[in-house]
Amino acid sequence: MARKRKIESDDDSSFEPIKQRRNAVMGRKPAKRQTKSKGAGRKRDASDAEYLPEAEVVESSEIPHTRPHRVSLHVIAHAAPLREALLEWYEGVHASRGMPWRKPFEHSWDAEQKAQRAYEVWVSEIMLQQTQVATVIPYYNKWMEKFPTIRDLAASNIDAVNSIWKGLGYYSRAARLLSGAQKAVQDFKGRLPDNAEAMEKTIPGIGRYSAGAICSIAYNERVPVLDGNVHRLLSRILALHAPPKAKQTLDVLWAGAAVLVKDADRPGDLNQALIELGSTVCKVRDPSCDTCPLQRACGAYAAASKRLQHLRGNANGSEDEPYGGTSASSSADLAPLPDIEEFCKLCEPLPDGSLVTAYPMKVEKKKAREELDIVNVIEWRKGATATAQERWFLLVRRPGGGLLAGLQEFPTSSNVPVTTPPSAQTKIADKLLSALLVSPPPRSSRPPHDSDRESEEERGRQSQAYRRSRPKPKLTAAGSNVATSKGAESGPRVVKIVPAGDVLHIFSHIRKTYRVQWVVLEGGSSDEPPPLVPEPELAGPAFPKTSKGRSSRKNRTIATSPPQPQPQGPGASPNGLPPPSGQTTQWVLLDAVADANIGTGVLKIWRQVRALWEASVGGTDDDS
Repeated sequence: MARKRKIESDDDSSFEPIKQRRNAVMGRKPAKRQTKSKGAGRKRDASDAEYLPEAEVVESSEIPHTRPHRVSLHVIAHAAPLREALLEWYEGVHASRGMPWRKPFEHSWDAEQKAQRAYEVWVSEIMLQQTQVATVIPYYNKWMEKFPTIRDLAASNIDAVNSIWKGLGYYSRAARLLSGAQKAVQDFKGRLPDNAEAMEKTIPGIGRYSAGAICSIAYNERVPVLDGNVHRLLSRILALHAPPKAKQTLDVLWAGAAVLVKDADRPGDLNQALIELGSTVCKVRDPSCDTCPLQRACGAYAAASKRLQHLRGNANGSEDEPYGGTSASSSADLAPLPDIEEFCKLCEPLPDGSLVTAYPMKVEKKKAREELDIVNVIEWRKGATATAQERWFLLVRRPGGGLLAGLQEFPTSSNVPVTTPPSAQTKIADKLLSALLVSPPPRSSRPPHDSDRESEEERGRQSQAYRRSRPKPKLTAAGSNVATSKGAESGPRVVKIVPAGDVLHIFSHIRKTYRVQWVVLEGGSSDEPPPLVPEPELAGPAFPKTSKGRSSRKNRTIATSPPQPQPQGPGASPNGLPPPSGQTTQWVLLDAVADANIGTGVLKIWRQVRALWEASVGGTDDDS
């Protein structure tokens, strides 16, 4: 299975049966002894019947945690043989996975053709972040059909971009592509810069790795790459067991990648070979060391082989010479150390009996923080007997930077205390309605707690006083009825607030619980939904903050990308999609909600709420 572009991932079930000793070196788990086959779906060689028991390796106390070694162990002294082996291997595999963005470099390309190639590589690299190749391919094809050039992308908008991206996850990537394209068109005549340093410095959303990949592949520039796959591969080649995200560790790995590409005639192919090798051969689990073209130079493989020799009592290496011969790296490791100044001070101790998979050093994953959001699925309908074509739901656009950038969602109060009681959830709905509607209804008529009991008359007076003091905003297209409010009695009213349960959604760094309530509004002086405040002031920062409390430069660039023209007025879109330019609030018909620019978590919420009312009326949507 194709690897994601990340430093560590456990989602890999590929298996290549090989000889007993090599499995032990690579760190594969021992297979259970079997006397007969347990099914025709699982095929293995006879040589795969037994493994060296992993427990023997782990429990060995005679092998030292780590050996003192020279700093030179972590330097590629002779890059040419590695380049040759890599490129020879890559020739045979570069087309095997059918990636449409993988094309050979042509020296005859003019500047425009190279720039187009850079755009294609850029799109693929951003899509491949945190995502499997097989998943990306159909999205890439759909994207290039919709936005064949960088100018086509720059002329688009966040709604169109997110509609193509929908289902791929990590939506901020789509926003970065859009803002980067707009920057390239505005400042560079529609071409990405042709050198990695300038590209990283000037195009928002492009970092050192992406700039290196794009410029080496599209512009034939000799610049290194270091994604998660290459990080793992070079950590093993250099036998580097150090904190994987530490600056010193990254400096060593970037230096190794730079040495490999320094004199390459085909830097793009070389970098793609490194990425492909890490993705398909030097995997997190079950690395296929027997098919690796760099095995002879792999310090991790050589060290693991020596440990096995020691374990079996063959310290002289007469029978268990490392497959392919001792690497240059291992020779440096075993040589006498004349000067303490040459000791490596970066590597951390290895676990007892460590194998190839001990590299890179494992770090304890940071526990995802837990958050609770109160989500309000706000519905307006003229009356209780409204049909699906008369039921409207309120969506709000998220900020243009940060988590789920530019997507629509139901009005939400984020990161509230987990102890928030039901009475406070009702108040949250009231507060959001006051911020979102031009003429908000009186506060919810649900029975309040004794501590906050008020008369209906007092609530009405407060609501009318609020509307008198409120600045008159622009109206939205969907709520374009401009009749002035005649008071709370002629406007919509809250007829019910129904708890709709919890929805759990896991992000890479957040364990989010959405506590959902269905808020139903009825009535009003028009057959159209109540007018909305186009850009309401809702709680929470507009952009993700830095440690100094300021919005980051890249997020500000993303979030302030110039809006694009959109069709306006109810006639332009029967379902209420898309919203007018610059507008963050919108009423959407019931049957159009699932097709709006919403993320997976919001779609889960929507399905749960629909199931709630469909169950309450025997499977129909006409009443609730």
